[in-house]
Amino acid sequence: MSDFNATLIDNLAYIFIFLGIIILLLIGFVIHLEKRLSDMKKRYRKIMMSDDENSNAQQILVKHGEKINSAIETEEKLNNELAQMKELMKHAISRMAVVRFNAFHDDTAELSYCIALLDAENSGVIISSLTGRDFSRSYVKPIVKGTSETYKLTKEEEQALRDASAGK
Repeated sequence: MSDFNATLIDNLAYIFIFLGIIILLLIGFVIHLEKRLSDMKKRYRKIMMSDDENSNAQQILVKHGEKINSAIETEEKLNNELAQMKELMKHAISRMAVVRFNAFHDDTAELSYCIALLDAENSGVIISSLTGRDFSRSYVKPIVKGTSETYKLTKEEEQALRDASAGK
């Protein structure tokens, strides 16, 4: 036993250094844990933010659930409105073309014209105006899915129909 005591006394400085290193490591570990705990507290407070400081986690989660349900309802309403708008847009004039020409091959220049006004399904009207020196006449021809079933189209009207259908 006296040998053990003598060895202990001879190495006392090393033992204190070793214990000091362990204490420093433990202090560093405690600081690290304290920082992590502080971060977790911040996140907890952010999650549990509430107008009422006396509310508990369950009440806060219920409020968040209500907000989520409200957002889902709003999204559904917006999706329905978008679908209605898309349906309406199918029938809106979205394609147009104008062809100018000289209808009577005289010196009236290109005063005559035809305009094709079509929707997404290539249905709509062609409006033609024939202009001469002393007169002007206008015509409207219905177009259904890219063709005129009722009236024969002139070559200028056909050109306007092709240009509008192609989106020119």
